[in-house]
Amino acid sequence: MKIIILLTLLTVKLVFADVMIVTSIKPLSDIAKEIGKDKVKTDYIIPPNINYHLYEYKPQDLKKIYKADLFVFVGSGEPSIDNIAKSLKPEQRLKVIDIKGMYLLKEEDHDEVHPAVWLDPENAKVIANEIANFLIKKDPKNKPYYEKNLQDFIKQCNDIINYGKDKFSKLKNKYFVSYHYEFPYFVNRFGLVYLAEIEMGHGREPTPKHILEVIQKMRKYGVKAIFTSKQFYNPKTVKVVLDQTGAKVFFLDSMGENGSYIQMMKFNIDEVYKGLSTQ
Repeated sequence: MKIIILLTLLTVKLVFADVMIVTSIKPLSDIAKEIGKDKVKTDYIIPPNINYHLYEYKPQDLKKIYKADLFVFVGSGEPSIDNIAKSLKPEQRLKVIDIKGMYLLKEEDHDEVHPAVWLDPENAKVIANEIANFLIKKDPKNKPYYEKNLQDFIKQCNDIINYGKDKFSKLKNKYFVSYHYEFPYFVNRFGLVYLAEIEMGHGREPTPKHILEVIQKMRKYGVKAIFTSKQFYNPKTVKVVLDQTGAKVFFLDSMGENGSYIQMMKFNIDEVYKGLSTQ
């Protein structure tokens, strides 16, 4: 009798076990959470408060990945991620930059895809749709649940796009300067103009000539704001630009430190609007 009860409990546990989705970064986990909600467990590997280009994977990270039903990763910018993902079955991995319908941009200093694809809500919709397809295939009895969550998230993305475009349409000066070349997807989606970045590629300190060129562009177009995230910022490097232009630094959130995906995007829109309104 005890054995029968134990087997019954085990069967019930297996039937009602949550699907586990692990992602490389928090914004992807936030998107997965919007689709799966209480029927899916989500987690991410790389802490949102560090430079994810330099992250070193730990044994516990690999355990999370290998136990997941699905591992979602960008496929660009994350160190050695492809080698880890290749050890999984094809149905266990989702490489974001390979999803059909993604809007992709190249890096300025080399030919690789710029990794920050999630900062375009249109891309977030494509990612969400792919995750929904996976969940429906994995858990078909809850198909209506996942489809409704997907449609709700798509509406939120459409609303935040309209919110940003409406705010930025009121600006006289739409020239965008950043410390690191981090926000091209955001800039393109919301009709801004990427004027310059201070850092020369990943971790490359700017030359005096480059600094002078940035200062000249900012003076020419009356730019008084420099946008950055805390993960990509060197106050010593930017000081001379601030001194020469009278600009201020505005810190954005590219990794979801300010809550959910939509909350992160709204925070960035509001901060960019605030910065560009001072010009």
